[in-house]
Amino acid sequence: MNNAVGLFLVRTRWLWLGSFALLNVAMLWYLHDQILHGYGDFSALYRAGEIVRSGQAAHLYDPALQWNLPHQFWRGPLPLPFIHPPFEALIFWPLSSLTYRNAFFVWDAVCLSMLLGTGITLRSCIAEFRGVALWKFMVCGLAFFPVFMCLLEGQDSILQLLCCTLALRAMKRESDALAGCWLALASFKFQFTVPIIALFFLWRRRRLVLGFLPLILVLVLVSLEISGLRSFIDYPEFALRVVETKRLGGVPLSLLPNLHGLVVGWSAIPKGWPAMALALAASASLFGIAAARGGMADGLSGDDFDLQFSLAVVVAVLVAWQTNIHDLSLLSLPLVLLISYGLRNRDSERSTFHLLFPALPLLVSPLWMILWLPLGRVNLVAIPMIWWAWKIGEELSGGARNVTAPT
Repeated sequence: MNNAVGLFLVRTRWLWLGSFALLNVAMLWYLHDQILHGYGDFSALYRAGEIVRSGQAAHLYDPALQWNLPHQFWRGPLPLPFIHPPFEALIFWPLSSLTYRNAFFVWDAVCLSMLLGTGITLRSCIAEFRGVALWKFMVCGLAFFPVFMCLLEGQDSILQLLCCTLALRAMKRESDALAGCWLALASFKFQFTVPIIALFFLWRRRRLVLGFLPLILVLVLVSLEISGLRSFIDYPEFALRVVETKRLGGVPLSLLPNLHGLVVGWSAIPKGWPAMALALAASASLFGIAAARGGMADGLSGDDFDLQFSLAVVVAVLVAWQTNIHDLSLLSLPLVLLISYGLRNRDSERSTFHLLFPALPLLVSPLWMILWLPLGRVNLVAIPMIWWAWKIGEELSGGARNVTAPT
């Protein structure tokens, strides 16, 4: 049965991938007027560049400046605040000299270029994909709803995807210190890179830390130079207050596709410390199970490493306290790695299909749109991701591979 379903999906893949890509582009066209008037997340990044360019970086996390700075593009009730580390504002400093509309188009063009760079990097380090045309990578990227959301919102998750892809290539070449540097550069969303680093540290890839920690220290010093000590100290409290307050720009818990959203994002669950403790316990449990399962493999063979990296990414987006739809762009990496794993183990029915089956709902754009807009239940996406993490961990621990024929 699995083999028949898998064969059908392979034969029709470009039909449904193309359809999803066109559907996503149609949605972009439908919402483009609102996006170009500040309703997307790019408004926060653009504002950070404006603050730095105007010489007010010492007040980067001052709510009065964040929300009262005049903007010719904004039509909404309250602009979205910038809650990323100060060093990232440097990227948007030059863009803030353009009009908002032009800056948005330039940034989306840069994101498309980075998506292309991700495809080039993956082709260079995964043998099974070296003959795949780059346009196919682009179609697959545009068909994947989280990647599309980056372009719709003007978000920076594709930049993080590229940095993590470069880290993947470095680790495949056993340049772990260099991989640590790439993960440090991706730490403008540290809630994802820290779990990945921690898991690989527990899996005995400890040279990652040699590249990660020194560059993180440099980025901290750069951030201090940009914003000053007072603003840097205020940053964690400001960011936490924003993400927990809907009227300040925080995302409702029911729209968080992670364990935090799945556990707490229900009206019947009373908010407060007990709910937070429950979400933290669930995240810690998943992290501990993943660490134990991944530690059973040596991580030296191509198969073991691909499974470990896939598990680390899936677990990272699940246990991160703040995960948005566009952040799941990182799941492009386990999708590619597990497809290549299946191609290398194509004689085994389990290896070629059972690892990808839990991820199939994540590839259906109409499902994302229904969960996002009419239902407001994106937190349900965490359920297939938990199943996916479990199956990868099962494969790593040897339970699945012991019953499959070797290639």
